[in-house]
Amino acid sequence: MFVDLGRSFVRVLFGRFAVALAVAFPLVLGGVVGVNMYIDWKVDQIPRVKVKTAENTDPGQPANFLLIGSDTRAFVQTPGEEAAYGSEGGQRSDTLMVVHVDPESQTGFLVSFPRDLVVDVPGLGQSKINAAFNSGPQRVIDTLQQNFNIPIQHYIEVDFESFEGIVDAMGGVPVYIGAPSRDAKSGFEFIPFNFKPACYTLNGNQALTYVRSRGMEEYVDGAWRTDPRGDLGRIQRQQDFMKRLATEAFRRSVKSPRTALDIADETIPKLKADEALSRSDINKLITSFRTVNPNDPSSLEMVTFPTVPGPSGGRLGSILEAKQPEADAVLARLRQFGPTPDQQRAPKPGTIRVRVFNGSGQGGVAAKTGDELKNQGFVTVGVGNKPSLRATEVRYRPGSEAKAAVVQSYLGGVGKPIEDGRVVEADVEVVIGKDFKAVSAPAGAAPGTTAAPGPAPAPGPPESGAPNGKPGGPAVDPTQC
Repeated sequence: MFVDLGRSFVRVLFGRFAVALAVAFPLVLGGVVGVNMYIDWKVDQIPRVKVKTAENTDPGQPANFLLIGSDTRAFVQTPGEEAAYGSEGGQRSDTLMVVHVDPESQTGFLVSFPRDLVVDVPGLGQSKINAAFNSGPQRVIDTLQQNFNIPIQHYIEVDFESFEGIVDAMGGVPVYIGAPSRDAKSGFEFIPFNFKPACYTLNGNQALTYVRSRGMEEYVDGAWRTDPRGDLGRIQRQQDFMKRLATEAFRRSVKSPRTALDIADETIPKLKADEALSRSDINKLITSFRTVNPNDPSSLEMVTFPTVPGPSGGRLGSILEAKQPEADAVLARLRQFGPTPDQQRAPKPGTIRVRVFNGSGQGGVAAKTGDELKNQGFVTVGVGNKPSLRATEVRYRPGSEAKAAVVQSYLGGVGKPIEDGRVVEADVEVVIGKDFKAVSAPAGAAPGTTAAPGPAPAPGPPESGAPNGKPGGPAVDPTQC
């Protein structure tokens, strides 16, 4: 039986799951804290971490939350847990994000920091940013402050076990998968018989291996192709999954009130937060994430801290360095605690997510075109195949017409723009027709950035049989992800 506390039931549940998104960001989600007496009591039960943070802001003012996904295996006690999670000592920030919330404008701006970004870690010297967490959360806060002048008002942490439990408590989360996929290192394997691109429901273990993958392979055009983006590709999958989980949480909360309480019970004891985190701070998160939609990037802006490859061969191995002036522009927004100037600009390739399909009848064209678009600065989110098509099409998600126009300008004079509500996990889908020649930058376009080539694709056809873990069947309508 649920007690009416003066708020509509749907609003109460919506608040719970809006914050579920926020506190779960670190490991790509998990956690529920909500807006009634029961949840207030739960918030008080969150284990606290003693850290020195920036002075808190007033309830209606912006704030920065540091969100950490810890790869600690400290909770491992049984052989089964060791087999599932490993037994590495210490802890590193498997995921490190800063989310800037503005309750007045009801917006959020999330920045993912790549683990290989080189910074000056106080007390350690020059190192990769994920190493800071091995000395505790205070070292991460100090690193962000000293290197980037980012004030951190609050801290939230989630670990592997908590993440799996949250996804399972919800009954899984639908994810759009465009090709047979695998990653031997993370353990993700999705190679069903007679595969077709669609939405598939991942359970907790599958979701964890999916969002942790840094070497995802996809079977496209008759060969296995490794995502050359490595950790940057993983960040994108994490961000997409966050929005998927938030949307699914709201759907399930309306259908089943018990789900909200189950997730709260599963999550709260496994979270960690700074001692000052209060109900008013939670309300900032609720207000900023009210409109999260997995197929609408404008509902919550997520970016990866701009980087370029650094010198190789040193003691740190492969590293990334801040890319200027783009990095300073991102940092300026994390330091913005007053009105933000309204800037109307044409979309840049780096803000446009593109998926490429081959309808030309020629093998390998989708993969080649995807690489060329990526070299021009676009964010490519996968490739696939479509039935033969005479004229190239540029299909775009509603609201992304300006982005479609930018993509079209790079297709050598071909490409018919078509609004398509079925476009998922991308802003624009390019379906290559027989009239397509090559990607070519339009006059006046800024030079693209060529990505480092990935490992050679592994030969061999996809395996037959059911995918590992037996995920649910595809949704009838891909947009239902």
